[in-house]
Amino acid sequence: MFKLFKTWYHNHFSQPGTVEFALVLLVSFILVYFFMWLVGPLVVALCLAYVLDWAVAALISRFNLSRPTAAALVMLAFISMAVLALILVVPQVIRQGAQFYNALLTLSQDAAESSGEFSLSARDLDAYMAARLYSLVENLPDPLPSMLTHNDIYTAAASIRRQMVNYTAALMRTQLMPSVVNVFTYLMYLIIVPIFTFLMLRNKPQLQRRFITYFLPNNQVLMKEFWPAISSQIAGYIRGKLLHIIIITVVNTAAFRVFSLNYAVLLGLGVGLSVVIPYVGAVLIAIPVVLVAVFQFGFTATLFWLLLVYLIIQLLDSNVLTPMLFSKAMNLDAFSILAAILIFGGLWGFWGVFFAIPLATFIKTLLVRWPSAARDKPCAPLSLDAPGEDSRFKDEGQ
Repeated sequence: MFKLFKTWYHNHFSQPGTVEFALVLLVSFILVYFFMWLVGPLVVALCLAYVLDWAVAALISRFNLSRPTAAALVMLAFISMAVLALILVVPQVIRQGAQFYNALLTLSQDAAESSGEFSLSARDLDAYMAARLYSLVENLPDPLPSMLTHNDIYTAAASIRRQMVNYTAALMRTQLMPSVVNVFTYLMYLIIVPIFTFLMLRNKPQLQRRFITYFLPNNQVLMKEFWPAISSQIAGYIRGKLLHIIIITVVNTAAFRVFSLNYAVLLGLGVGLSVVIPYVGAVLIAIPVVLVAVFQFGFTATLFWLLLVYLIIQLLDSNVLTPMLFSKAMNLDAFSILAAILIFGGLWGFWGVFFAIPLATFIKTLLVRWPSAARDKPCAPLSLDAPGEDSRFKDEGQ
């Protein structure tokens, strides 16, 4: 056992700087894991700096501006667009979110009439859904219609509705509302994050040089081998992900407004944010979209066309937009992506989910490019023939 460990250690940590690099990675992981609440503004500012750096570089190359001037112009444009979005979008999202939350609470309490945009009481809703489902069951081949009665379907619909409404209301009350009420944290972010972002854009060369110098002071060759690939992958992923969220939000909101769907802005924003969690997010956000559409339109042609348009948007997103934006950043299989979301999401919550793919790519890069003594050994030429196969073929040829 000791010999096996010694051989593994020699193969992977005999190169200069590998031990120091591994210790730095371990210490960085421990610091981020225990102090993520403290470095949150830095993480947000770093994401924004990655997104806006291409604009700063474009201004510098095209108009020959200095980096401080280009960074100031880009930050001014970004803050103006952010303020415009806060004025136009956020009030609608808050208003529709409050209406949706009040409707859920009203339905969970079995009130006679809801105060939101739903026009059915809870019992009327159960009866309506049971009648629609029973009409579908009646048209099915025997013996299914005789196995399910109207009362069975009504009981099942009422039970499912209560569980979903109570779970969603509890989730919004325990997770969403405390975050909305914590205004002080968001005010601090609104002040500190733009300052950090501007300083990162303005002093990018000095910060990168300082980071590389102090990260591995004894072996710059190892750091210069890993840093360009990792930095370009993270930058491409963050830019692509934010652009992905904006495009999906705008397209789905426009589609929902065309069909006059209730809570169009809120649902469109939810669909946009769901792309942060590949595969799983699309399934989760489809549930409220389908429920609101069924409650509003019933099982009519409008519901069919709405769901068809929504399905087409999802297919175009997964087969056209996502490969276009993440052709280089998402070179991972579905199992690796889901495993990364599960692990890093459990460690760091939202930010773990958001950075699950670049973190998984980072680990993959470490495994592939990690210096190894075994790789430096010359390998014997590979033969496709099994041992002793040549002599057998020669004998047969003779």
